[in-house]
Amino acid sequence: MNEKIIQDLEKFANMPNLKNAITFFGSARLKEDNEYCILASKLAQKLADEGYGIISGGGGGIMQAANYGAMQSQASHLKSFGFNIHLSFEQKANDFLEYNITFKSLAIRKMALIQKSLAFVIFPGGFGTLDEFFEILTLKQLSFKKDVPIILVGQKFWQPLDEFIKTSLLELGTISKNDELKYSISDDLDEIIRMIKEKDENSCCNEWGCR
Repeated sequence: MNEKIIQDLEKFANMPNLKNAITFFGSARLKEDNEYCILASKLAQKLADEGYGIISGGGGGIMQAANYGAMQSQASHLKSFGFNIHLSFEQKANDFLEYNITFKSLAIRKMALIQKSLAFVIFPGGFGTLDEFFEILTLKQLSFKKDVPIILVGQKFWQPLDEFIKTSLLELGTISKNDELKYSISDDLDEIIRMIKEKDENSCCNEWGCR
């Protein structure tokens, strides 16, 4: 097995048992004054106030905004986590992390971002964000993450993809009826928090283990 993968698996195995963790996905390229970054910061702070830990990929853009928002909370628990990736461009750890791991394998890093969370909040992003969204959605479709909330933030951004899923995929029969209901789209922060808390209160364990 590749030595880098072995090292990353060891890091993954030694990670703390994070409880009440929410993973934020989204573009690393958006500036801090972007409307979605501002929204991510506000949501992360509200969730941290409610007792949740905020996980991101540890980089800039939406990730930094989420970690920054978490650190603005006055809650005393560990609030801000980064699971970073070593890249030759664009990715470095942001300054708002209480706990940070840098992986060398994208696959192990993504596994950490997914396995440790009870809900996923996905902001606008590029290929990487879409890859993360569809992997979580596939895991939910296959019942590996059966009850996990997947919430897309940015109605304007996600609406065309939502239409594609509900027309091209559903009408052709490449997904099953109700698969299009396995995610939600909302820009209402209070509604997002309600959806997360509702699922959190009704579930204790999933197929990846108890949290």
